[in-house]
Amino acid sequence: MPSPRAHRSPSFAECFRFPVATRDARRDLLIGGTLLLLTLPGWILNMGHRLTVVSRAWHDDPPYFRGFRPWRPTFRRGLQALAAIVVYLSPSIAVAVLAWRSWPGRATWLAAEAAGLLFSVGVFALPGGMTRNAVAGDLSYLVRPDRALRTALAGGRAYLKAWLIAASAVALSFLGLAAAVVGFLYTSVWAWSVAGFAFTSALQDKRTRPDR
Repeated sequence: MPSPRAHRSPSFAECFRFPVATRDARRDLLIGGTLLLLTLPGWILNMGHRLTVVSRAWHDDPPYFRGFRPWRPTFRRGLQALAAIVVYLSPSIAVAVLAWRSWPGRATWLAAEAAGLLFSVGVFALPGGMTRNAVAGDLSYLVRPDRALRTALAGGRAYLKAWLIAASAVALSFLGLAAAVVGFLYTSVWAWSVAGFAFTSALQDKRTRPDR
């Protein structure tokens, strides 16, 4: 199993292989895809599991995939990730609501553009905050998008490449829809595991320089 500690810039091949490289990884992928049948609870469990795997990969603590148990800590970690998503995207949602309420008029377009910008910044910074929280247990990254943004910017080209890898994996995951739609449950779990490993690889050399 590859470790992100070996290099700074993530590799497409390494990241795409990560979620299926071992028997344990493939088992967890199957479990994760099946859990998505539980809708929101299954999604939360998958987020918690992914952050735990990210932490093990960062600290080079194999085997990285050890199942979803104990369930409560995994679910709790997933809830923290969900809270982070809400915090990071809430400014854009609030401004979008303002745009909708001010329609019609010039203020509508200004607010809509601001909402789009805030959404883009939040989405861009979110993986940096998630990764830092996962590897350091620092909950402040879940409620401080500014710290996550500094982490993302410090990642430079490697962070941008991680985004390219993540976006490519997500796009490929839609091929799972061809397998009676249900296949998408498993390909999406694969894609987000690829993304987690890509951002871990990109930020690995920032391990000894925590953001303040």
